[in-house]
Amino acid sequence: MRIELRTGEIVATAGVFSVVVGFLASMAFRVDDATNPSTAAGTIWITVLFAAVLSFGRVWQRERDESALTGLLVAPVSRASIFLGKATATFLMIAAIEVPIVLLGLFLFHIDFSNQIVTFGLSPAEQAIRLAEPASLHASAFVGLLVMGTMALSAIGTLFGALTVRTRARDLVLAIVLFPLLSPVLVCGVVGSRKAFEAQPFESYSGFLGLMGVSSLIAILLGASLFGPLVDE
Repeated sequence: MRIELRTGEIVATAGVFSVVVGFLASMAFRVDDATNPSTAAGTIWITVLFAAVLSFGRVWQRERDESALTGLLVAPVSRASIFLGKATATFLMIAAIEVPIVLLGLFLFHIDFSNQIVTFGLSPAEQAIRLAEPASLHASAFVGLLVMGTMALSAIGTLFGALTVRTRARDLVLAIVLFPLLSPVLVCGVVGSRKAFEAQPFESYSGFLGLMGVSSLIAILLGASLFGPLVDE
């Protein structure tokens, strides 16, 4: 984190990339000025995913230079501590990149949580449920999805970034390996965010929040336990 604060290399590069992708997606998929929650959710999460994968290779590139990774491995600290430290730093960098992505996506696709409650065509009971849920609940659910999704991205990217740091085609190999593994996070994030944007009943997408939480917990536990044996080999 100290190196990144001095140089700003990863956040600046991935941030500019994500903003460009967000603008291109908005021009390609927005047919009119009407709100499109499905396209907004997909654009935000796809952009976050690509920006995160772009960052993973750069994060571990620093450990490859001048045998810095070897220095970490011979230090008198546990392998799990090294993993958690790298994952935490990666989480903070991805979170910094996500801020402009999310704000840009909400702006370009006209997503306003306070204006998304639609009751037309619903039964009186469904209308009562929809109106009883505050807009802050859906906004909080969306933020929760982002936080837990970023945790899963950081843990998985840190683990496999360490495995591919010594390969020549590390960026290509890392992308090929990560995209299938991150598909559950992408699905939960897109569907859950779309339902939150549409202000659908919280019960209709609370399961995606639970699945995202389980995915992030599994990613962290597996990463902390597998990092040591994998880097030692």
